Amino acid sequence: MPSWWSRLSRNAKWLVVTEPGWSIPMPWVFFYLPVYLSALGVGEVEYGMYLSIARGLSIVAPALVVPIAVSMGFKRAFLAVDTLANVGFLLLLLSGSRELAALSVVLSALFSVSGPLWEVLLVEGAGAEALVPVYSALTAMYIVGSLLTPIAGHLMYSLGSLEGFRLVSLVALAAFVAKTLVLAVALEEPGAPGAEAGAGVAGGLRETLKVASGRAVRAVLAYMALSSTLYAVSSYLSLYLCDPRGVGMTAEEAGFAQMLSSAVSLALLTALTVGSTAARAQHLAATAAAGVVAYVLFALSEAQPSLAYVAAAVLGVKGLEYSFSRAVFLRAFEGSSALARGHAFSLLYALSNLVTVPTPLLVGLLYSVKPTLIWVLAAAASAAQLALSSLASRD
Repeated sequence: MPSWWSRLSRNAKWLVVTEPGWSIPMPWVFFYLPVYLSALGVGEVEYGMYLSIARGLSIVAPALVVPIAVSMGFKRAFLAVDTLANVGFLLLLLSGSRELAALSVVLSALFSVSGPLWEVLLVEGAGAEALVPVYSALTAMYIVGSLLTPIAGHLMYSLGSLEGFRLVSLVALAAFVAKTLVLAVALEEPGAPGAEAGAGVAGGLRETLKVASGRAVRAVLAYMALSSTLYAVSSYLSLYLCDPRGVGMTAEEAGFAQMLSSAVSLALLTALTVGSTAARAQHLAATAAAGVVAYVLFALSEAQPSLAYVAAAVLGVKGLEYSFSRAVFLRAFEGSSALARGHAFSLLYALSNLVTVPTPLLVGLLYSVKPTLIWVLAAAASAAQLALSSLASRD
């Protein structure tokens, strides 16, 4: 085992070991969700509206993290909310109903509650030197799932968009249930003194806001908020690749484009060695620059479809930004209590959703006017990330 593995807590190890139960099949669901909803009759603007509603709810939802954790404990709170979010999301998709499938997009707001709870359990007791490796390992698992996207593409091509996607969702549901049953037995409640719990909602919040006032932390917060904006654009990628107004690929060809992007990310995550904080900020700059290039190439691929594969390969560099940005952010909270980290993650999730509430609807409107316009928006957001990365290297 790598040296950083021994520096993880019991909870972190079990979360990493069971993560494939979520990270392998869920990229298939997320990638083909727009295609499935389109087949059910949900238009681009309507899909963007549902995403915006989910984002709006996700601003308020993270405020529930610490109160729920104080009353239930982090373990029980995480298992309860995560099960409601994932099982509810997938069951609504499996219904085959246009209305219920659209409701699943709104229900995804619960991920902004389960996410912070999951991350608190993940980083509990982990030293700063273990943060990048553990987040990189988790990112690599998600990328492996993305590499296998052609399996879902083949199912949708063979069975049709509706039946194929429902089968993919069923696989994801079964994997999630198995993962959750293991975690229900293996996870332990993080130690939190009663005094800490009593002061958690107020005192922990003050501690978090004090740390977050630093320039580098604010820059990384803004960087990650823009990543959420880019996620709203990327949620249209499969539709753009398959849309005759876009690239006009088949579902299988779009899956291979996603696989190419994932392969590049996985290779870089394996090859790069993480150094100082400045090096991590430099990596964030590299991912932002790659994003600008990739999004311009996606816009050009409407006229030259083969460029979509080049764009997908360049976009693979963006796969590094999650682990690096999380590590820079969490280094500022090293030594903080579980409740303080809960506040920090809640702030991160809420801020990311606050600045991106109008983005999905805007992306949907832009797409309905001309699909390539969404890549102009994405290129501008990546350019802003490039500027922020220079601030993240200094404090």
